[in-house]
Amino acid sequence: MTTLEIIIIAIVEAMDCFAVAISTGLCKSGIKRSRAVLQAISFGFFQGGMTLLGYFLGSFAERWFNAVGTPIACAILCILGSRMIWGAIRGGEATASCAHLSLMNILLLSVATSIDAFAVGISFAFLNANMVFATSAIAIASFVMGVLGFEIGRHASKRFKTKIPEIIAGIILIAIGVKMFV
Repeated sequence: MTTLEIIIIAIVEAMDCFAVAISTGLCKSGIKRSRAVLQAISFGFFQGGMTLLGYFLGSFAERWFNAVGTPIACAILCILGSRMIWGAIRGGEATASCAHLSLMNILLLSVATSIDAFAVGISFAFLNANMVFATSAIAIASFVMGVLGFEIGRHASKRFKTKIPEIIAGIILIAIGVKMFV
C-alpha cells in the first residue's frame, strides 16, 4: 500500500469527524475552544485506536462488529442530533449540553465516528499496510479535521441570529448516522 493511498484513506476517514465538528461549531452557545480541541484529540485517538483494533482483531470480529457496531453508531448520532434539534426548538437541556460539550458527548461522538475505522484496520491487515504510518495519518487527519470543522462551524454560526445553526447541526448528526446505517 502506497503512502498516497494511506493519506487518501486517512482524509476520507476524517470526513465524519469534520462534519461532526462543524455541527459542534454551529452550536451558538459558545463552546470553549479547549473543549473543541479535546473533541479533536478524542477524534484522533478513537480513529487511530479503532484502526489498530481492527488490524489486530482481523476478520474474527468483522462480522460481529459490522452487524452490531453500525446500528449502535447510527443510534448514538441520531439521538444526539435529535437532542440538538429539540434543544434549539424548545430550549433547555440539549442546548445546555451543546454549550458545555460534555465529556460524555465527546466520547459518544468519537466512538460513533470511528466505527468505520475498525473495518479499515481489518483491510490494512490483509494489505500489509505500514500500521505505524497508517494509524498516525488517520489520527492526525481526524484531529486536524476536527479543529477545522469546529472553526468553520463556529464562524458560520456567528452569521445567524436564530437557532437555525443548532437545528442544522442536529440534522447533520442525524444524516451522518443514517448514512452509516444505509
